[in-house]
Amino acid sequence: MPAYVLLSKLSTDGMRQILAEPDKLRGVRRILEEYEANILEDYHLLGMYDHCTVFEVSDNFRAQKAILHEELTSAPDTMLLAAIDFPLFERMVKQEIRTDGPHRWQVKWWAKLTRLAFRWYHYSKHMWRYAKPFTVTGMENFKTVKGPCITVANHSSHLDAIALYHCLPQRLKWNIYFGAAADRWFLKNGGGRKELALQPWYNSLIGGNFPIRRGGGSATLDYSKWLLQQGANLAIFPEGTRSTSRKLSRFKHGVSILALDCNVPVVPVYLTGLSQLRPKGSREVSAGPVTANIQPAIYFAEGTTIPEATRIIYDALNDVHQRVLTHGPRAARWDYVSVADADSTEIKTTGE
Repeated sequence: MPAYVLLSKLSTDGMRQILAEPDKLRGVRRILEEYEANILEDYHLLGMYDHCTVFEVSDNFRAQKAILHEELTSAPDTMLLAAIDFPLFERMVKQEIRTDGPHRWQVKWWAKLTRLAFRWYHYSKHMWRYAKPFTVTGMENFKTVKGPCITVANHSSHLDAIALYHCLPQRLKWNIYFGAAADRWFLKNGGGRKELALQPWYNSLIGGNFPIRRGGGSATLDYSKWLLQQGANLAIFPEGTRSTSRKLSRFKHGVSILALDCNVPVVPVYLTGLSQLRPKGSREVSAGPVTANIQPAIYFAEGTTIPEATRIIYDALNDVHQRVLTHGPRAARWDYVSVADADSTEIKTTGE
């Protein structure tokens, strides 16, 4: 179970109350136990904090943590920290993590043909099985894209990459590559795991993926730039990880750097329905409607800064996201007009 450390610093008044009534210290334990916490250790301290409680709690603590944190840590003299047992920490520090890739041979003609042969196995069968129906809107927005481009999308499910790939025109599918976390999908020898999908060569060849090191700095974009220079297309989720809230997560600057340095357009795609098919943390997949809504391509003007470009990309998807929250999935179309806007336009036109 997850472990936590609660550090408390008593105020002068609080210290006086404890001296007068020592049993008040049991109040912290009582509140924790109300949330089914298992108290592991309890200490009085000398130093910055006066009291320390180490406890474990069940997996549903995500929902309880906010309530517990509000009750116990609303004062500035209390701190709640995630904890890890020392033997596990020691094993993690000593573990050697080596990655394999990127593999430049993945752009060769024979690699592309191999991917084409495995397209049904790796991508299409999942959409046919679970996306019922699978709808694509805005395909006409790719007509303005003549050369390499970067396709971006919101990220809420493991199935996002499959849906994003499935909605693209054939000329992009033939030569598109997906950024994937190096520490998950490109561990050397699969990190000791036997699953074929976790082998680096498989992800490069069949999946058309390439490794991205989390927090790897600007050097981690070198291979992405090389792909664009070879005329390849990229697909990247700028949130970096799957979102579990109703808000889009903060976008990373990587897409903006690539688009500005290589002078390529960015095509936003808003995906709906996938978080219901396989939510983050779930292994079960259920069938349901899925839509991929292609938005107009973004071309950056000369002199656009990286933060400005990131904001433009974020706004392009967040504007759609806000419409969907208000009006439902149908509002994800790039040419969506709400009933109120349509009525307003009609009244204005009639008045003129």
